Amino acid sequence: MDEIITTGLLKEGSLSARIYFSLLAEPKTQSQLSREIYDGKVQLDNINKNIKDLINEGYVEKLDKLFGKGQNYNQNYYQSTLKPLLEYITNKVKWRKKTSKSTKKEEITSADLAYLKILFNSNWFKRFYSQGYLNLDLEASGKSNKRYCSCPIRLLARLIEEIFVIAEMFGNYDFILLNKNDKIDNFDTFILSNQNRIDNTKRKIIKKVINDAKDNLGSYPRTDSTIDYYFKDYGVLFLPFDLSKKLSSIGRVPLTVALAFDNALKYQGL
Repeated sequence: MDEIITTGLLKEGSLSARIYFSLLAEPKTQSQLSREIYDGKVQLDNINKNIKDLINEGYVEKLDKLFGKGQNYNQNYYQSTLKPLLEYITNKVKWRKKTSKSTKKEEITSADLAYLKILFNSNWFKRFYSQGYLNLDLEASGKSNKRYCSCPIRLLARLIEEIFVIAEMFGNYDFILLNKNDKIDNFDTFILSNQNRIDNTKRKIIKKVINDAKDNLGSYPRTDSTIDYYFKDYGVLFLPFDLSKKLSSIGRVPLTVALAFDNALKYQGL
């Protein structure tokens, strides 16, 4: 099930995997990629070959135009697609349903994929591509170098598991901020415009749960900072509960995080 990590273009440590991760955060030219990956040097042959392979696989696309301050309109810009990540999630959930004895396992739907595209393209989620986050909590086998990760699918799968298992724990106690009839076209706009759902009482409970969960996890600075990333603008609490149940174990079950928040929520008498 992990062939995308062990073989192929996005296998751990490959140049194409580093290029893919770098282009997730923002579009870049081949020269920009080369300077980033080769410490300021321009070595276009390898970059060009890998970009072509990634485009052929549907993992990267060339932009016809790029609008933005300071962009060079005479150069070709490239950006990563969500195809490999969405395929990985879909196949993992399908595999877990097939191998599980539970009759309640559900597969990823077209509505789930539509929501995930909105979430993954949001500025809230793209913060996890930043060097600030990578320095805090990198997957042990996904080593970083400046602004890219050498095993992006593994890193993102672990990240997705943790944020969705936290959402699932809050949902288990009817403490999720998303309603089933909510329509989300832009995740950033939605969470900021719906923060009035969090009154002072809820804010105090959430803060107490976060602090208790950090204590349960050992109060390590790196772990504490990672949790703070998850709760930026309360974004993790605007994730769909039903989808959270599907995605909380797409690679490994993050039991430590789940138990930490479950115990913290129990303490509140919810």
